[in-house]
Amino acid sequence: MVLGIDFGYYSIKAVVLNNGKIHALGEKQLVEDYAAFDPDKMETSHWVSAFQSLCESLSINPKKMDKVVTSISGSKVSIKPITTLEMEESELINTLTLEAKKHVPLDGSDPVIDYHILGQNPKEIDKVDLVMVATTQKIIKAHNLIVKDCNLKNPIFDSDPIALLNCYKYNYEVPKDDVDVLVNIGFLTTTILVYGKNQELFTREISTGGYHITSDIMKLKSLDYGSAEKNKLNEGIKIFDSNDENASSIQISQRNILSELSDEVRKTLRYYMKSKTGSSYNKFYISGGSSKMEGLTQFLNTSLNVEFQDLNPFNELSGSEDYKNPLSYIVSVGLALRS
Repeated sequence: MVLGIDFGYYSIKAVVLNNGKIHALGEKQLVEDYAAFDPDKMETSHWVSAFQSLCESLSINPKKMDKVVTSISGSKVSIKPITTLEMEESELINTLTLEAKKHVPLDGSDPVIDYHILGQNPKEIDKVDLVMVATTQKIIKAHNLIVKDCNLKNPIFDSDPIALLNCYKYNYEVPKDDVDVLVNIGFLTTTILVYGKNQELFTREISTGGYHITSDIMKLKSLDYGSAEKNKLNEGIKIFDSNDENASSIQISQRNILSELSDEVRKTLRYYMKSKTGSSYNKFYISGGSSKMEGLTQFLNTSLNVEFQDLNPFNELSGSEDYKNPLSYIVSVGLALRS
């Protein structure tokens, strides 16, 4: 059995898979009272307590799992497709380490890299294509502290974007020549991932997520965080409607957070098309807990002139049920699917 754990900033999601069948899954919020919630003030003890409570409620023992996989947030890792000359491993690592320093967060610690060689470059026979994943020692240590305090032994460290990709590839047919677009609206960031069988992986993190939408509602309605979150869930994007009969349906100043998200997705898709010739967009998928905000998908469809469909993490998994919000399990399922 494989346990995939998504240590989010709002909640922890865990999924246990056994031979392609769901054995257990569940979610546990990090705190009980979100009135004065601030993700910057989350401490290791919050994740540890929530994880222990979640394991107890699911009747699972992490020590009895064949494999445990956790992930680091996409905003804290850099994922880059690279084409390079064939070389010895030690030389390749030195080359990638120098490349990683250009992309990882500047936090005063050295980069930590991993890579996967995809194969020979189709255009240049003396070069290979690979995907590099890089972060920093400081980020690894912070994540490892949570893992150790949760008494998890020898877990595999992955990244949110790679987990998103694994979940998508398992559940859906990948286009051969064109590309699919995945938009995963998380709590603090939104991941945009573009992928096709014959196209290199492209991914970008946008610093807008469900937390920022709730924060805007707090300012708009003069509410605490917990109340604003409830209003967001109950009313959806209608929460931004103006009460002024002489104003437009959604005030421009109040709509900025949604427009900002839409604009960043649009910029990303335009950039991709300009930089990658010979491919076109096939399907558009949306996921993440915040993606189920009432009216948000329709808003993005209209503003981007596309048609998003839900990225269901249980599309090809047996034993799944009608879960309250399956789109929030994208990362945890992707982690549990890691072979």
